[in-house]
Amino acid sequence: MNWRELPLLGQGLLAEGDDWQVHLVRPGEPLFTAILHGRQAVSGGPVTDDVDRHSTHYALTQGGTLQVWFRVTRAHQGSLDCEDAYPPDLIRAFRPVLASTSRLGRQPGPGRNHLVTLAMRCGWAHQLSQGAEVDLINARATLAPLYTRLQYPPLPGWSFTHPRTGALHDVRALAPACDIRGSWGDVFADVPVTRAAPHRARLAAAGRLVGAW
Repeated sequence: MNWRELPLLGQGLLAEGDDWQVHLVRPGEPLFTAILHGRQAVSGGPVTDDVDRHSTHYALTQGGTLQVWFRVTRAHQGSLDCEDAYPPDLIRAFRPVLASTSRLGRQPGPGRNHLVTLAMRCGWAHQLSQGAEVDLINARATLAPLYTRLQYPPLPGWSFTHPRTGALHDVRALAPACDIRGSWGDVFADVPVTRAAPHRARLAAAGRLVGAW
């Protein structure tokens, strides 16, 4: 896997393997137009929003064809997708190091889940190099198996009906460190547990009783 150093909100080739490439994409590029078409095909509601302007967009292609896409928004650069549905104390506490992945999608069809994992590995490696330490997301409840496999635990009691999709979404978070194995082992190998431990403690304390306000 070959990497290039690119800034947040940058554009260009980020990483590549034998038969795939991961690009950073900005609104207005042809590949971003392909992302919008992909969004339209897999979810309802508007295909773009204000968050797109201050987010980093990742696109995995094979043979020049878009396969997987998502964006990562840094809290210190602007509002997050559905930020009002997240625990506000976590936004305040984590803002300098907080990332939020959203708008994850892939082309339909079997045999592409490994590409999702590959794309997210590239995204996390890039975000780590740019100071991210926590990823706070909202995920469709139907995608719980995927995010559980990626080791994003839910925050108990923080579920909501997404205004764009109309589906139930869970709020989940990951504070990575070298003790997380599986798909992430090499990506997080240099992140000490001592750095992640305070973040994990805050996340664990952020649950609430279901239905409480």
